[in-house]
Amino acid sequence: MKRKPSATLPSGNDDYSGPKSPLRVMQIVELLAAANNGLSLAAMTQALQIPKTSLLNHLRVMVGADYVSLRDARYTLGPASMRLGAIIAADAGVLTAWRPVAADLVARGGETAMLATLDEHKAEAVYLDVLNSPQDIRYSPRIGSRWALYCTGVGRVLLAFQDPAFIRRYLAEANIVRRTALTITDRARLRRIVEEVRSSGVCVSQGEHTVGAGAVAAPIIERDGRVRHAIGIGVPIARLEKQREVLAGLVVAAARQVSWTLGGHGTDPAASAGTSTPQQPPRKAATKTSPRPMKTHIHERSYP
Repeated sequence: MKRKPSATLPSGNDDYSGPKSPLRVMQIVELLAAANNGLSLAAMTQALQIPKTSLLNHLRVMVGADYVSLRDARYTLGPASMRLGAIIAADAGVLTAWRPVAADLVARGGETAMLATLDEHKAEAVYLDVLNSPQDIRYSPRIGSRWALYCTGVGRVLLAFQDPAFIRRYLAEANIVRRTALTITDRARLRRIVEEVRSSGVCVSQGEHTVGAGAVAAPIIERDGRVRHAIGIGVPIARLEKQREVLAGLVVAAARQVSWTLGGHGTDPAASAGTSTPQQPPRKAATKTSPRPMKTHIHERSYP
């Protein structure tokens, strides 16, 4: 059924008094998203109640950046807007699959559960969601915060499961600095650690980014075999040593469950119900960039 654009679009805040350009850009995107066959400039002017000259200036910039396409005097969403929508939808799907798993992870492990995604452009890990530990002393990163790949648990996992060319470029060009006394900055050693993380499917880091804080992390492997997200457990180092193997098992099982929910390389939680450790996922045909099957063994020598 063809949808008709509304006469006006709400700004979301009638008292908004900031710059109008960002708001108008989002209104344009929203209007075109609701129009199956595109809209003429006149129809958009009427719907948005924006002066024709101002709207045309916005559209010219958006067409130039591929956020809007123009054909036969009608405007539609461009490939850049489609890409943005796909990214938002992907994160929304991961969040939906992650949240019940996160609640179980906190209940069973007693520590903070974290979901991070890879910003490929800036080569950083970005925290999408955090479910805090109920304990008084806990590790709790801020949602939206950006962390380096080379010195964090989720960062190393996200790095280890990328294309080899991405890994080589990152390790060669990244600004690797010593954040704490435990931060590993030797690039050759970091390369070995990344290889071990890819082989084992789990990473343990201790005090390399934040003094007194550690993490255990594992990748979410999606249907196309790519790793865009990682699950982590944040824990004070004082409690990490006694729980390394237990937390590693929990985070790997959680990552497999979310992977399976997303149609990827994981384990059906119903199939492994009642077992103490998750079943091994079915092997895939080997490819140049396919992740290796995950194990729960931790390479002790790699993490001081």
